Amino acid sequence: MTLERIVGAAHYVPGRVNIGVIAGEGQAAFIDSGMDESAARKAAQAVEQAGLRPVALINTHAHADHCGGNAFLAKRTGVAVYAPPVEAALIQHPEIEPFYLFGAAPFPAIDGKWLHAAPSQVDHTLGATLSVCGLDLELFPAPGHSINQVAVLTPEAAFLGDALMAPALLERYPIQYCYDVVAHRATLAALAGLQKPWYVGAHFSPTRDLEGLLAANRRNLERTAEAVLAAVAPAATTEDVVARAAEALGILSMDPPAYLLNAAAIKAHLSAHVREGRLDFEILEGRPLWRRQP
Repeated sequence: MTLERIVGAAHYVPGRVNIGVIAGEGQAAFIDSGMDESAARKAAQAVEQAGLRPVALINTHAHADHCGGNAFLAKRTGVAVYAPPVEAALIQHPEIEPFYLFGAAPFPAIDGKWLHAAPSQVDHTLGATLSVCGLDLELFPAPGHSINQVAVLTPEAAFLGDALMAPALLERYPIQYCYDVVAHRATLAALAGLQKPWYVGAHFSPTRDLEGLLAANRRNLERTAEAVLAAVAPAATTEDVVARAAEALGILSMDPPAYLLNAAAIKAHLSAHVREGRLDFEILEGRPLWRRQP
């Protein structure tokens, strides 16, 4: 695996989950660490082969595919680990992710590396800026996909984490995981104000086409919102909404981890509909029931 230069100090190591790299003054800072030790090892080797000394690891958020390689990179390279507040706690206690998705202690089918990363220490919580590798980076709030996700901005590039997804990925996985739909909409609006030559996502190659990415992500979000609302008509339990919305969006089968992620995303949409006055929620005869507002 090689270190690919994007522009200026911005580089990345391509993979199933791209790992960003900031390079300057002979040093390197990783942006996220991938799913596991294997991905992190490839990133470490790419940076070392480029003659750079790793000094920092910046996590955009705490999902397992972004921090699963933290422990390996910290041990191998001695990098200082930085993460946003709240996300830092989840990185240090990754057992929380399968717990909050399921609501109780997980069982083996939902406790794999996709949902449960190896634990790692976080040395510093991120603020609004960070000086590293001779550069002043901006940490741009991008909550919604995760509770306190940030994007990492260099003068020429924006590393977006999972704030945006590739259009092809949105077609393949039509329900995109979201913690807070209202916050995610606000993040999409805020991202539209960025003016960088390049945009780098964890799940798409570097691109200049921010407008196209935003349009595809907005369409996906609103399509899911409409499917969830339609699935309630006029009232339905949570399980029924999940099944109906998934079917309407073309998802005909799910394994246990996929079900948890899709169900959580659908519940984020249900929450947004309640907060925005389109739905009511009640417990009726021991069952959670969502009801359309008149």
